[in-house]
Amino acid sequence: MIESWLPAAPVLISLGAGLLLLAVRGRTAQVLVSLLACLLTLVCSAGLTQLTADGSILSHSMGGWKAPFGIVMVADRLGAWMSVLAALSALLATLQAAMTPDRVREKYWLFALMQLLFAGVQMSFLTGDLFNLFVAFEVMLVASYALAVLGSTREQLREGFRYIVMNLVASALLVVTCGLIYGLLGTLNMAHLAQRSMELGPQATVTIFSLLLMLVFASKAALFPLGFWLPGTYPAVPPAVGAFFAAILTKVGVYALLRTFGTMFAEEAGAAQASLLLLGTVTMLYGALGMVSQREWRRILAFAVMASVGYLAFGLGLGTPAALQATLYYLGVSVMVTTAFFLLAHVAERISGTPLVAARGLLESQPLLAAAYLLCALTLAGLPPTAGFIAKYALVRAGLEQGTPLALAGTVSALLSSLVMLYALLYIWRTYFWGQRSPERPPESEFARAPAHLPGCGVGAGPKRRCGAAAGLERSSRRRAGQP
Repeated sequence: MIESWLPAAPVLISLGAGLLLLAVRGRTAQVLVSLLACLLTLVCSAGLTQLTADGSILSHSMGGWKAPFGIVMVADRLGAWMSVLAALSALLATLQAAMTPDRVREKYWLFALMQLLFAGVQMSFLTGDLFNLFVAFEVMLVASYALAVLGSTREQLREGFRYIVMNLVASALLVVTCGLIYGLLGTLNMAHLAQRSMELGPQATVTIFSLLLMLVFASKAALFPLGFWLPGTYPAVPPAVGAFFAAILTKVGVYALLRTFGTMFAEEAGAAQASLLLLGTVTMLYGALGMVSQREWRRILAFAVMASVGYLAFGLGLGTPAALQATLYYLGVSVMVTTAFFLLAHVAERISGTPLVAARGLLESQPLLAAAYLLCALTLAGLPPTAGFIAKYALVRAGLEQGTPLALAGTVSALLSSLVMLYALLYIWRTYFWGQRSPERPPESEFARAPAHLPGCGVGAGPKRRCGAAAGLERSSRRRAGQP
């Protein structure tokens, strides 16, 4: 293990930028600070990836306090890879927020909260201690709570309440489980836990504690039925924030599951694999069927996020080296395509003026958007020659090689889910891009009323309230008609 300050850099940069943005005034300055912080974080994460490519492990003891008493930041190949993915997604989300001004949310420190969210995510991937993982979750979740309700629309408050309650319960269970593990094993350092677990061997008490951790992290990853909060929460938050939420936050739960049964409690992995296989099998189908049931851009994509988490749980449940390699590859593909898809959805909503996918006939006027959508759709559905096809093929092959009834059931579910996802994505193509342009504007849902990206628009405006140019046009027409 090599002592280096670099594992702490992504966390400290994002945290420092978040605190600095609380004092910075002026939108231009806030955007510049945010983008600079994201670029520096990406550079440091890329450096971690390069330094750990040969299998080296970097560590840094915060304040000079060594484990197990101090906060230890650790970067191996997995942690560095996840840090790079998070930094890339954060940069894209910040660029999207910079290009779509939202004066009301920015007034309440949108960019500062985003940086604090990034800091919590980076700490989750780079910490070497189970209790500090809980602390990282809390930093991440406190920022996400504020972002989930920032704007105070009715939809945000309703869905944010579910999100907050679910995560508070999961966090309470996590801290209780950490206390129980410390009482039994005398440490919460991940490397020490792996050593103690190996020395004890399979033990009923340790198995129960590891399954409690699996329950907590499965709720963070939004595995069925614990992911009931996700489909409504992600479409309700600001679009740039929703892109990062969808791409990364569920992957933090998947990463924690991988750390739990790949590092800390590897001896107890057999007890969890069957549960993960079952949860992954059901989540894949639930997410795919949920996509078919929706008619709004980001609600469809929110269910797609659940389906992708199901594929990851399926790979973790298989547990073979080939399955784990396929899982990590699919994780990277899922992060990038999900980020791109949510950002494209925001662009499509702005063009059509509604979150519904029933605009029709935009292929001619928006060829670049159509091409980008098609690439993302093929990747998400897993059709050749995309990276999504390679990842899903590897997962299906690993399931067939294992050959157990549960693995085969998961393999069938993976294939069926891909077909259903393809059908849902083709529905978007047919109703948004294909056909003749509808002369009438599609009916607006609650999300489309007073969109926050329009100048002079108030967040949370109701159906009887108008904003910006729309209000001026309405007043002019009333004056011409002699109405008050």
